Formats: sequence, structure tokens, C-alpha cells
Amino acid sequence: MASLKVIVDENPAGRLINENDEFIFSYDTESQDKFVSLTMPVRQKPYVHKKLHPLFEMHLPEGYLLSIIKKHFAKITKMDDFGLLKVMAPSIHGRVTYENKKQTIKDNLSLDELIKPKNEHLFDELVSRFALHSALSGVQPKVLAVVEDKATLKCEEYIVKSWGDEYKELAINEYYCMQIVRLSGVVVPEFYISDDEKLLIMKRFDKQEDKHLGFEDMCVLMGKQREDKYEGSYEQIAKVIQTFVSPNHKKSSMLHFFKMIYISYKLENGDAHLKNFGLLYDGVDNIRLAPAYDVVCTTVYIKNDIPALLLLGSKKWWDEKYLIKFGMQSCGLSKKEVDDALKECKSAFETVEKQISQRLEVENNEDKVKVLERLKKHCNIVS
Repeated sequence: MASLKVIVDENPAGRLINENDEFIFSYDTESQDKFVSLTMPVRQKPYVHKKLHPLFEMHLPEGYLLSIIKKHFAKITKMDDFGLLKVMAPSIHGRVTYENKKQTIKDNLSLDELIKPKNEHLFDELVSRFALHSALSGVQPKVLAVVEDKATLKCEEYIVKSWGDEYKELAINEYYCMQIVRLSGVVVPEFYISDDEKLLIMKRFDKQEDKHLGFEDMCVLMGKQREDKYEGSYEQIAKVIQTFVSPNHKKSSMLHFFKMIYISYKLENGDAHLKNFGLLYDGVDNIRLAPAYDVVCTTVYIKNDIPALLLLGSKKWWDEKYLIKFGMQSCGLSKKEVDDALKECKSAFETVEKQISQRLEVENNEDKVKVLERLKKHCNIVS
């Protein structure tokens, strides 16, 4: 029998056990605010699953990082989901953690070193230093780097993303897409692009001062496993927001969610799946939509890509009148609220279109030109 002690807000909450092909989580606290997930309230009866509970699965690495970690630890321990969770447990920092000796990384970087890299192999160096401590989902090459403020000596965590040959210039793609989201009034994490444009750097948003906030993606909130992240609809996400978000945050969360969907459709972001939306909270009375992240134009690389999830019963790029219908019927917004939201989004597209046009006047790199021209085309759709 394999087990892990689960900690919530630095207090013991329960134990996760893998026994007889079942995953069993039992609380050993009666404190209602020490729940591990919004979908798993504190109770005496254990939570028994045939697969790892979605909340704990959310902590597992995927894609690029998973391949590195499996290669490193395969000879040491069994690399099933529970074995992987045990291996990564010391590196998981958040509202929910695990009882295990915490690992610290010495000789932290500064943010300036990430933004202004001194050599072209910086990401490879980051991988060698941080990959085995990076519990991150998603297939894109990325690591969780510890960054130190040289003035205050305070450390923060930043997700640093790179890209492979199949997704050339993904950093500028995501950077301009995130600029559109930010300018539309949607909350986004603090983000940067390196001077050589090889890295997209994004600060973790689930930490406030020295306290970790709760974060759960839509796979967790819908009780789905990570392989089901493309199964579902944007209407279902809207229902989750309606169900869980606190009353004082419901309207703003719905507005921001509608803008995120509108922008994703106009950009043709075919990777806006269940794990790329989530809720953020510091208690059951203060739950809100998490900041937007991982927004890119995927049709730059996959010409005939389609949306990640269903909308109005279909995976097609709906035009504006149908998106307006979605905003009113599924997000509960009035016609005026939808119109105002569209006005902000279109203004953001227009601003970024001007930035891209200026850039194209001087850009000579063929791969960058290809990405920028595609993005400009999508910006022009709403002009």
C-alpha cells in the first residue's frame, strides 16, 4: 500500500492511499475550510476512485516535462500516476501540498536574467536546473523557475516557456495574444517575452504575498481526468462558473469568461481546453475566475485546426452573432453588457494590430513574419 499525507494551508488534512487498484482519499480533519477541492468537501466517508482523483492528478506534469521526469526516475520507482505524484510531491507548492521533505533550489535567477538572456542556450540550462522540480501540465516545453528579487531577496516562481520546431516562434504568438487579452480588460498574470523572443515568461498567479491561493482547473471541477480535457463544452464551463463562483464575483467572472471565448474564437485558438480555464479562491466565500493564460493562435501551425471544445453543439469557428448568443444565453449577460465587452475586445485587437503592422515593416525573419501576418489577419477580422 502506497500513501501520501495531504496538507492544506500548511495543516494536515488527510491521507491519499493507492491500494488494490483504487485511489482512496480520507480526511483526518473536521475543519470544513481544509477541503482539498471545491468538489471534495470535508466528510467522514472516504473518496474512492478507480483513477487518481482529478485534484491530485492536476499536480502531475505532462508532455515535455513528463518525458524528462520519467526518463530520470524510471529506474528508481514505478512511474504510474501515484509513483509520479510521490516523486513530484516535494516540488508541489500551493494551497494543497504533500508531507515530504521540501526541496529548495540554490543560486536563484533574477527576472532580468530571464528577460535579457546572455546566451542562446538559456532554456536548456533552465531545464537542467528546474525540470525535475516543475510540476506543470501542458505539452509545451516549460519549466517552473525560481526567480529572486535582488533588491528584496524575495523569491517568486515564474513559468518559462520555450517551443520546438513544430511550433516556431510560439513565444511571440502567445505574447501578442496575451496582449490582446490584457488590453480587453481580462485579468492576466504578469508576463514578459525575452529580448531574443525565445522565451515567454509568466508569473504564477496562485500566490498572494506569502499565501498560496486555491486553484482548480475545469477538469477538476467537472470530475474529469486530464485525457478528457478536450471533452466538454464552453456552456458547461459557464455552468461551473455559475455554480461555484461567489455571488460578488459572478458577474465579472462571466464577463471575463465571455471575453476569453470571444478572443479565442477570433484568434482561432484551438487549444482553449478544460485545463486552460480555472477558478481561484482563498476560501469558499471568495471564489472567482482565474486569470487568463495559454492563449495562442493555433491555426498558424495547424491550418485547419478546430476549437478545443463544443460551442452551440459544434466544434466550428462561430461568427460574432453566435458568440453574442452564447454570451447572453449561457453567460447570463445582457445585450448591453455583451456589446460593451465586444467594444473593449475590438479596441484591444485594433491596438495590437497596429503594433504588429509596425513590427512587420522592419521584421526580416521568415518564421516571425509568418506568425505576425497570421495574427494581423485575425486582428483585422474585427476592425
